[in-house]
Amino acid sequence: MSSKELDIRREIILDHYEHPSTKIEENDKLIKNYKIASRDSPSCIDNLTAYVLISKNKIKDVKFSGIGCAIATSSTDIMANLVKNKNINEAHKLIDNYLAMIDGKKYNKQKLGELYVFENLNKQLNRIKCGKVGIQAIQAAIVKNEK
Repeated sequence: MSSKELDIRREIILDHYEHPSTKIEENDKLIKNYKIASRDSPSCIDNLTAYVLISKNKIKDVKFSGIGCAIATSSTDIMANLVKNKNINEAHKLIDNYLAMIDGKKYNKQKLGELYVFENLNKQLNRIKCGKVGIQAIQAAIVKNEK
């Protein structure tokens, strides 16, 4: 990978970490009708809560709150933006595709949008949980809607 490509990836991660567009304060009144799920990492500070608003099988909005490192925060922010306006089945496929990538399994890079920046995360064993924690919270909130 060229240094230019590394710089682009770093810029995407830092932008979503420093200026996450879907992060809210926990007491935000927006979350009244949202499904909520939290996930944390036993090995680090990452502790994120996802808020998912679903209507008529379509994800209308996704927000998150909590504390996370650059990987956790940026991956959660990117995924929250990507699943908005998708139906539940499409969101599950996107999340499964991302998690397959993080686990070093077969995945479709073209369907990941900016999440492709984490494609080498599976080579950093200590960072895999960081790349999953917020996404798993989003996934769990979506599943709560299906029950």
